[in-house]
Amino acid sequence: MIIFRSTPKPIWRQTWLRLLLLSSSVAGLAMLVVPRLPSEWVAAAKELTGPSTLAAMGDANADLVSQPQLQPFDTNGVVKPYITLTQLSHNLTQRALQKEQAAGSYNLAIRLAQQALALRSQGSTPELSQQEKQLWQDAVNILASIDNGSAQYSQAQAKLKEYSTIATLVDRRISQERSDFLAPIAAASGNPNTVRISLCQLETDECRAFRGNVPPVSLASLVKLPIAVALMHQVSTGKASLDEQIYIDPSNFTENAQGAKIFVDKTYTLREVMVRMITESNNIATNQLVDYMGYDTINAALKAEGFSETTIGHKLVGASTYPKSMGAGRNRSTADELTQMMMRIYSFTKASDEEILNALVGQYDLDFGYRALIKEKPDIFWIGEKTGQNSSVIGSTVAFKVGEERYVMTVTIDKSANQGRLRQIIRDVARHVLEHGPLDQQQTPKLARL
Repeated sequence: MIIFRSTPKPIWRQTWLRLLLLSSSVAGLAMLVVPRLPSEWVAAAKELTGPSTLAAMGDANADLVSQPQLQPFDTNGVVKPYITLTQLSHNLTQRALQKEQAAGSYNLAIRLAQQALALRSQGSTPELSQQEKQLWQDAVNILASIDNGSAQYSQAQAKLKEYSTIATLVDRRISQERSDFLAPIAAASGNPNTVRISLCQLETDECRAFRGNVPPVSLASLVKLPIAVALMHQVSTGKASLDEQIYIDPSNFTENAQGAKIFVDKTYTLREVMVRMITESNNIATNQLVDYMGYDTINAALKAEGFSETTIGHKLVGASTYPKSMGAGRNRSTADELTQMMMRIYSFTKASDEEILNALVGQYDLDFGYRALIKEKPDIFWIGEKTGQNSSVIGSTVAFKVGEERYVMTVTIDKSANQGRLRQIIRDVARHVLEHGPLDQQQTPKLARL
């Protein structure tokens, strides 16, 4: 391209062009190299950016010679179309890369699923099951990352639902395999179908269970733990105060264990009523708290805390005396949810949890978990407990420590008053942890990546 033409130009223009060239100005260079934009660029700019860019381009193509005097030069008019086209090129490139990436991600997820199925055909061992679980989970994560604007989005969503379901089933299978040691413990001294066991390691996601999601026939005094949790929910949300004075209505009277110190027709702080409900397994205190909150509030609080399988439907009866407004519903929970409640309390999830924990440590009834573990010191330490027993069930939810790790275990036996069997189950489970190490000690095998 010829920069300076031989045709004579006004001396002022030649001087201006030389000055721009010598100054290394971007605008000057653009003006010298492309003094006039091609007409097809003008049409493209009009289509891309509208009239404003076209006007700028028109200004850039104006005949400077016709100007009667030197005018300031608008550099935007020359450079803006190039910027617009560069941005368009960049966007098209990015879009193509995103499509290519989405297709690659979808195909990778399919290959991971095929690898998982191939592993299953090799047999069933804890290591293979863990690898299969990881492959399904990786496939799920990849599918979830595919953008909703990609061509593979609909297919990815369908596969995402399918693979998520499979990953959940594999996880349950692994949990069952790891919990197999509980079956012979449950069957050692009687019918295993009457036993529920749930065991979790604090500060981990590791839990083991034997029929832990099956509700026992009755909760007995174990119901006092979820009532305390519901009360602490009310306190933590500002709907109740532990310093509030409440009256113990005579209509809530029933027989209590010897030494219980909550009496009807007296006034106590809400804190003392809750603590004595736990430490003394106090039935009168329990009935008054049911009246204080009401069934609907208690059950709503438990659901708000994430315990959907636990409901409170009636008050407690001692030896023979029924309180008024007994209630017609069912007190229901599972060993799994009772264990999760204890996990929350011993993890100090909320400031109010310390109130319940102090009561659990002060439990008066030491015949179950405490007696089961006291002879195992110093290898196993009892930390705290809530017990329950009536004509339909015997059980305990107990916290203990092995080495540096803490655990919570809930054990119930239907239609039994056999304290010895309950203690043996608690002892055997704790000894298994001692002998085989923490629940989270198993390492996830490393997988070969594609």
